[in-house]
Amino acid sequence: MKITFLVPPPTDGKIPERVAGCAYLLYYVPNIFLLSAAAILEKSGYEVRYVETTIKKWDREHFLTFLNEDRSDVYCFYSVNLSQNTDSRAHGDIREVRGEAPIVFFGPAPSDRPAEFVVDDNSYVVRGEPEYTMLELVQALETKSTMSGIKSLSFRDRGKIIHTSNREPIEDLDLLPFPARHLLEERDAYHNPKLGKRPFTAVYTSRGCSYRCIYCVPSSLSFSRELEYKHYLGKKPPVRKRSPENIIEEFQLLKSQGYRAVNVQDDQFVWGEERTVKICEGIRDLGLVWGCSARSDHLNEPIVKAMAAAHCKFIDLGVESFNQEILDFIKKDIDVRKNEEAINLVKKYGISAKINIMFGASPLETMDTMKKNMKEVKRLKVDQVMYNIANPFPGTEFYNIARENNLFVYGDYKPVNVAKEAIIAYPHLSKTALENAVRCANYEFFLTPRFILKNIRRLGSLDSLKAMFRKLF
Repeated sequence: MKITFLVPPPTDGKIPERVAGCAYLLYYVPNIFLLSAAAILEKSGYEVRYVETTIKKWDREHFLTFLNEDRSDVYCFYSVNLSQNTDSRAHGDIREVRGEAPIVFFGPAPSDRPAEFVVDDNSYVVRGEPEYTMLELVQALETKSTMSGIKSLSFRDRGKIIHTSNREPIEDLDLLPFPARHLLEERDAYHNPKLGKRPFTAVYTSRGCSYRCIYCVPSSLSFSRELEYKHYLGKKPPVRKRSPENIIEEFQLLKSQGYRAVNVQDDQFVWGEERTVKICEGIRDLGLVWGCSARSDHLNEPIVKAMAAAHCKFIDLGVESFNQEILDFIKKDIDVRKNEEAINLVKKYGISAKINIMFGASPLETMDTMKKNMKEVKRLKVDQVMYNIANPFPGTEFYNIARENNLFVYGDYKPVNVAKEAIIAYPHLSKTALENAVRCANYEFFLTPRFILKNIRRLGSLDSLKAMFRKLF
């Protein structure tokens, strides 16, 4: 059988980012979560293809031409909330051109709302972690076998939607093959401006996060796991970590394949000093530059020192707010002073401190708290900051709070660019006030001479900097 993974042309010209899963595209990151599922199928002898039409600049007409010429047996879509309309239209296009070819959806949106994707008898949803469920589904399709015994699968049987029982999270991540990066047709299209080197790729070293932030859409794969587990067991799934030896082996492979830059796509990379230092010591001599996300309270001097020696160039810190009451409300479970300590520690070792600030995640937010965030960013001389407006994604506790308190300005969730548009409002903070605040914050940070001069060097040209500004403003 021939299985094709598809990223179709967007319906509205805005390209959903599918790896983090919560924003529109700023730059292309290889979807290693999709490529991990593809690697399992390849290992089992199936012919696999990955077509990312957005990189190819295909329009819908070109996509339809492809479908007319293609003879794949199964089509797969990795769907996030922002891509649901695009993927649903592509489903219709496949039905029009390829008839009843099986179509498989996986990712956070179908994991959360499988009934919206299982629209006919040849549509399937692989919920949660995809690798083994996807393999068993393809095997059943090939042999025309029953699917009732495949865990974490949703499908139709004689008009009735069947949701099979939950599959336990994969226990030993070391047993999974490395993502099938050779399926990427245009490797040099992927990059991360915070690292500045190509070829660039991504890796994951763990799955999941043990914390309870009410707003959080972690990496799209972790969100899929979390949604599946919560729906069936009412709690978050356990964190699973790859061994340092397995991670070092993958980095060595990437070095041999010519990669020069790597983003660690974990929700949170630092799980203990011993493990982190061991990974850093194992990859230090490879010369690969890399970056990651980490909680401030998981960083200490030995860890940051080891990361710097291993060529870590940035650490994303989910600061969210410099107001302790707001941090407590959103269940960040961190002391605001720890964020400041982490920023200074990271900068001490020459690593870029990139922080995330979110406006409007709590009714405690005011114009004064948002202005304080901007002042703290300036005082701490943060290298990079991403200001966003809190967006209550379906499947989060924040979504339930927004529904119960009538915070949605459109009546419910709507996909938007969170760097520009609000979909919630409070009695004392209107939609316009939140949007003006985030725009003002971005102007104040990104249009300073210090940022522009530093980042022209990092991004390589003024044109690259202008492209980034167009995405933000």
